[in-house]
Formats: sequence, C-alpha cells, structure tokens
Amino acid sequence: MSVRVEALERQAQAEKAERSRAHEKIYDRLGELERGMTAVTTQYSQIITQLANLAADLNTLKERPSRRWDTAVAALITGVVGYLLASLN
Repeated sequence: MSVRVEALERQAQAEKAERSRAHEKIYDRLGELERGMTAVTTQYSQIITQLANLAADLNTLKERPSRRWDTAVAALITGVVGYLLASLN
C-alpha cells in the first residue's frame, strides 16, 4: 500500500511541476502580448498624429485656390476703380 501511495505522490508532484511549466508558458505569452500591444498602441498614436497633420495640410491646400481667387477679384476691382478714376480726370 505504501508503494502505491508513494507512486501517487510522485505522480501528483509531476503533475504539479507540469502545471507550473504550463502556467509559466502562459504568463510568458501574456507578457509578449502586452509588449506587442504597447508597440501597436505607440504606432497607432503616431498614425493618428500623422493623419491630423495631413488633414491640416489638406485644408491649407483647399484654401489656396480661394485665396488666389480673392486676390484676383481684389486686383480686378482695383483696376476697374483705377480706370474709372483715371477716365474722370
């Protein structure tokens, strides 16, 4: 009977050691995932920042034609007013 009890104790110790190794592997994998998520989060933040900069640049580019149009209209009005003043003299 004591031989059987000792065999069961050895088996229990072996299973405990195996569970310990399995848990260690799980925790190692979780650590890797956490480090990976940190990297992904950093990259995501950089992408968001770059998108914000691109949006600002795009808005600037959209405004350029309207500024040119405003400048052209102001020059035309100045020319017409100058012509009218010159023709009155």
